[in-house]
Amino acid sequence: MRYEQIFNKMPQSMLELISGQAWCRTLIEQGEKPGRLLSAKIHLTKLHRQMSVAELHTLRLILSAFGCEPFSKEALEKQAAARMAGAEVTVGLIGLRKVGVIVAFRKAWGEQLYVLPEDGFRAWQELLYPDFLIQTIADDRELELLDIAATSPRGLAQQLLHFFVACSQQPGLPLTNKGTLHKKQLQKLSEQLVLPRELFQATGLSYAFRDVYDENIAILLEMAIRLEVLVHIGDRYHLDHEALFKWLRLPYDTQQAELYIIWRSLLLPAPAWLQHGISLMECLSTHDWFSLDDIVTSIHRCSVSSNPYDVLAIRNALMEQWIKPLCAFRWLKLGVDAQGGIWFHYLISALFETPNMNEEGSTAAEIEAQDESKAERSLYVQPDFELLLPPNVSLYEEWQIAAFADLQSSDLVRTYRMTKDSFHRASENGTRSEAILRFLHNHACYGVPEHVEITLQQWDQQSGKLQLKEVNLLQCESAEVAAVLLRNEKCSRFLQNRIGDSHFIVEADHLADLRKCLEQMGYHPRGIAGNGAKSKSTSSVARQTDAVESTFAPAKLQGLFYSRDTIQLYEIDSALPEWDDLYPDMQDIPSLWLKEFRDYHGSTRKEMIRKAIEWKSCLRLRKEGRNRLIIPRAIYEERSGWTLFGLEEDQEIMLKSEDWEEMQLILPGINDQEKPTF
Repeated sequence: MRYEQIFNKMPQSMLELISGQAWCRTLIEQGEKPGRLLSAKIHLTKLHRQMSVAELHTLRLILSAFGCEPFSKEALEKQAAARMAGAEVTVGLIGLRKVGVIVAFRKAWGEQLYVLPEDGFRAWQELLYPDFLIQTIADDRELELLDIAATSPRGLAQQLLHFFVACSQQPGLPLTNKGTLHKKQLQKLSEQLVLPRELFQATGLSYAFRDVYDENIAILLEMAIRLEVLVHIGDRYHLDHEALFKWLRLPYDTQQAELYIIWRSLLLPAPAWLQHGISLMECLSTHDWFSLDDIVTSIHRCSVSSNPYDVLAIRNALMEQWIKPLCAFRWLKLGVDAQGGIWFHYLISALFETPNMNEEGSTAAEIEAQDESKAERSLYVQPDFELLLPPNVSLYEEWQIAAFADLQSSDLVRTYRMTKDSFHRASENGTRSEAILRFLHNHACYGVPEHVEITLQQWDQQSGKLQLKEVNLLQCESAEVAAVLLRNEKCSRFLQNRIGDSHFIVEADHLADLRKCLEQMGYHPRGIAGNGAKSKSTSSVARQTDAVESTFAPAKLQGLFYSRDTIQLYEIDSALPEWDDLYPDMQDIPSLWLKEFRDYHGSTRKEMIRKAIEWKSCLRLRKEGRNRLIIPRAIYEERSGWTLFGLEEDQEIMLKSEDWEEMQLILPGINDQEKPTF
């Protein structure tokens, strides 16, 4: 979940509390949005300098243990048990909530969950874990490239194009009663797909209808839905051609980047180690090669575990869950050096750039006209009717070619072939040979062979001799009634196509006007719907009839994959604990316990220790001028005396009463002010 989503549902009282904090009040009054302040490193650097020790310790623990995954206070205290006092965790969490860094949610049955929003993670990673060292090399001459099974040499965007073409060639995309595509259609849609299914099983992604859709088709359906190209309306899917054309006309690098962002969103929030890995890799440039082992070492450094054996586990998991799918989709490539070290290199330079989308309102016809005016000669028309498309041919050009030619192979160079069947398919959709030849002449590097041009024209002539049309027939009771209609000046202009004595062919566009005329004459024809005859959707989902639009709203962005971001299902909890909740009956203890070091009698020492254990707070001990900060856990009574058991600097310790001279009770948030130790 991101800050913008959170602030949109946050109670006004909590929003005012966050906006009123000293570090950001002026910026918000100047018009800066809270979500921007809490996700931009330039602003969080200022907040970082003002945070308390408890807040910094708690935030660092959250980043290392949970990342952006939801967590409970009990889980946080469990992670902190070996390094922080429970009261310090509570105080830190309250402080982080007050400034908006951490947000609390409440389940229906009262349980609280906390979360660090996704867009704040990277900035805090850089602030709390600075100075990562990632080795680089400029080129791959010293590397042996690793062959990871890919979707295609050109990547996921190319596969998605073939999927869109297959969708467009179906008479429709109706859904079963269960809500899935029919099996015969799935076979057609997946004919050109090359997705290594086994690579995606390690990601742990889950989606609906697993018994119908395999991983390949589910991923492409998800991408199409997230791009808003495939829209669910009523009992079927529709292709939104305007959204499709906008995406097709983007640079290929940007198309790949958009799909990467969608894939990334499916995996987030991820386990903390993976979240650190993704963030670290995304901070790198797309020009050099980077050491994967250094990324793994950096992830381990950010982890709560200090076990060196975990490095190998992280490396293997990162490869299976993140690196290999990226290679399969051609967002990344791998190489290995002479020492066996693995290096990676991004293949998409537009990875985190904002896509250059078309202006709103561009129609398919306008887009086509714009493309014709700036067409580049980029493809090759072969004498055997094959079309060779080099890598620089855009997906939009390929979409146009797929309308009148059949795909033969999809490599870096794609091969299509024009056949009589493919030509007739285009002809049935209203494309004539003149348009096809004009396209080929505009884009072919060395023109169109003469016999190819002649053959296309011949096919056109053959296909134009006969046409099957769906028409609207007006049937009159008798020739006399037909004659009456023709004598009416308003009505006769819609009845130009007469068949026999008492029948007329009526254009679909004229049905509504004709009906009005007939009703004014006193006739009430049966069988003519007010919205015209059944029409075929051509350009966009927005062109569906008003009746369909009002009954079924497009279910945009509701894909097949189950979201991992379950925190959005709960309500934000704006209630903050009071000091009395954290330290009950604090007024009953002597104030000297908190103010300064003092030497106390043994019974008072035990009383202070027990109170520190009850409040999950700390003790500061002094002997011979040396101070020690202890987190007490228990007192053990023995015949020879008593022993304090606790933690000091993450180490378990046992102290006798004579091991210190003076002591002070430390309550985080009350008397614990000191500079952070990291």
